[in-house]
Amino acid sequence: MDLKQTYLFLLVLSAFISISVFEIFVAVGLLWAFYEFLKNRRTEGVLKFPVLAFGSVSVLSTVLYAPKMITKSIEEGIFQFLYFLKVKADRDFVFRLIIFFIIIGILLLPVVFYKYYRFSQPTPVWGSTFETGQFYGMFAVMSAFLSFYFYSKKDKKFILFAFLTLLFFVVLVLTHRRSPLLGFMVAGYLSFVVLYLNGYMKKVLFWGANIFLSVLIVGSYFYLSKTDVRFQVLNDIVLGKKELNFNTLNTISNSRIRIGIDAVNIIKNDIKQGNWLNLLIGHGVRSGYYLPHEYSPKNWYKYESVFILSEFVEKGIVGLMAVIGIFFLAFKRFVTVKIKEPSDIVALGLFVPLLIHLIGSVFTFFWDALLPVYLLLFKIGENYFR
Repeated sequence: MDLKQTYLFLLVLSAFISISVFEIFVAVGLLWAFYEFLKNRRTEGVLKFPVLAFGSVSVLSTVLYAPKMITKSIEEGIFQFLYFLKVKADRDFVFRLIIFFIIIGILLLPVVFYKYYRFSQPTPVWGSTFETGQFYGMFAVMSAFLSFYFYSKKDKKFILFAFLTLLFFVVLVLTHRRSPLLGFMVAGYLSFVVLYLNGYMKKVLFWGANIFLSVLIVGSYFYLSKTDVRFQVLNDIVLGKKELNFNTLNTISNSRIRIGIDAVNIIKNDIKQGNWLNLLIGHGVRSGYYLPHEYSPKNWYKYESVFILSEFVEKGIVGLMAVIGIFFLAFKRFVTVKIKEPSDIVALGLFVPLLIHLIGSVFTFFWDALLPVYLLLFKIGENYFR
């Protein structure tokens, strides 16, 4: 491995051990990427324009309107420029990297199950159940790709990775986190489509895999409907036991309706008062510390609703269009991948972390603490298939 590849392994490892150490590695990678830019005077990647726009507007709007959060704007904006670091992506390196993710997933299992047994919260070394859901969602899809790879090679190791896929999926369901579960579902179905379009899944296997995934999703829904009040309320509405009204909808959405109303009122007020610069670039990251909270908690710095409203408030139409651009270009790049040999199936796992995060961010935020490494992995996947 060259120096950058070693750096990437350390970056990935730090992401699961300590967020503080991870951010130090991100800062090192950013300096490295900036040096390369000064040396070559060029950037590349299908996401380069929306990533640049998102990072730049995050800092600009915060400097102008929420200066107390300037350090957070660097974390939420500039850190995403790690996407521009160039890392060589040969076949052996990519295979080792995906296996490395799976090993991390296995090693984290005792921690997750212990915390679930002890505190009823399946949390990892750091973070909440949301991070566990994101981690094990992507571990599950990566394991599935490895299983398909070994199956195509007629190697019985495919059974091991199929088992790990199911095990990781169980952990995902135990988190009760809907966003990573939704991301896993969409990434799973799209993965089958990509494999089918490239001739690596026959019709029988394609439909069988889709049915099996659907059974898993339906089964997880029934489990959650017995253990999660949000799903219980949804079931009661479907069965006619409760009415669909503001209170029940707010329960199902984890108060996102109330938060969304505040976000809409802020945007309406900007239009009414002619705050065109705010509409263009937003009010700055975590600007909830000074913006009104009529319906949502006053100590919340973010308006966590549908991402269209959440990103609009903080980063305006420029930031929102950048996020939408990343959505479109990322999924387009994934579904148009051309698989030339079985080992390419494993490399599809490089796209998975960002894709799962994007789907989950529809009801949260585009930004995530680990977004820099998700973007960098996606870029390595681009380079591999290029």
